[in-house]
Amino acid sequence: MQLCKNVSVNGRRTSMRMDKETCSALSDICQRENMTLNALCSLIDERREEASLTAAVRLFIMIYYRSRLEAFEKEAGIEQKETISPRVSAVLSSIQEK
Repeated sequence: MQLCKNVSVNGRRTSMRMDKETCSALSDICQRENMTLNALCSLIDERREEASLTAAVRLFIMIYYRSRLEAFEKEAGIEQKETISPRVSAVLSSIQEK
C-alpha cells in the first residue's frame, strides 16, 4: 500500500509516494535525530544527485540503518558475517527476479 506524504523541501511543497514501512522508518529516524520530516527531507534533497527525492530518501534510510547496525555490531563485539545465509539469499533472488 502506497502512502502519499506532503513535505516542504527547501521551501517548496512536494509529495512523495512511499510504502507504509518506508514512512515508518523515516518517522523513526526523524524522532531519533530530533528533526522534523521537512528538515530531514531538505537535507537529503540538498545532497541527492539525479535520483528522485523518494529514491534518495529510500537510499538514505537504508544507509542510516546499515550504519546503526554496524555500530551496534562493533560495540557488541560481533563479527560481521562474510556470507549471506541461504534463506536470505533466496529472498534476495526472488526480489531481483520481479
